[in-house]
Amino acid sequence: MKRLFAYTLVALALAGCDKAEQNTAQATVPTGQCAKDIDCKGDRICESGQCVSPQAPHTLAAKPPVAPELAPAAPTMAYETLLVSGDSAGPFSIQRMELGTALMYPSRAGVVNVMESVVEDVEATGYVTIEKAYSFGPSKYVVVVSTGEGGNACPASTYVFSFDTKGEYVDGKQAVDGCSEVVESLAEGNKLTVKKDGVATVVYNGVVQ
Repeated sequence: MKRLFAYTLVALALAGCDKAEQNTAQATVPTGQCAKDIDCKGDRICESGQCVSPQAPHTLAAKPPVAPELAPAAPTMAYETLLVSGDSAGPFSIQRMELGTALMYPSRAGVVNVMESVVEDVEATGYVTIEKAYSFGPSKYVVVVSTGEGGNACPASTYVFSFDTKGEYVDGKQAVDGCSEVVESLAEGNKLTVKKDGVATVVYNGVVQ
């Protein structure tokens, strides 16, 4: 009888301890604790055992506006047509030589034949004709001349050259494509187009490239 009573006391004591531990564990669980999002109310989510409101997603930074491409500045100078009168145009004039024909320019050092810088053989030019002449700004000239150096095979060999009056020299030249004696030109602002019966030659800003 005494043993039965002792066993009963031990069983009651153990049951009391388990209940106390359970109550203690429940007391230590903070309110609002969660294990997953569905344990939280509304649109809140579970983070580190707590129900919290979701953070707003980071908005993408707006791309900076692309600066528009600037149009090239309009030329401050333009071609001006020079009057071709007989054998002269502006400061240039034609002079017949014993061999060939010269295109003279009055430089500070004296009169010079600029055809020496335009054709390979000044004595084989035959005739020289000023077709067109232009000024570009205060110190640039562009002149179109034709020669008879090609003979019957090419009645007119035509050249366009640019002349710098500061340095007093030919700073660029090109042969104009074709053998026709008809030369056409068109000046538009800083652009000059020279054409015969072949490919056109274009000169910008008073300098033949």
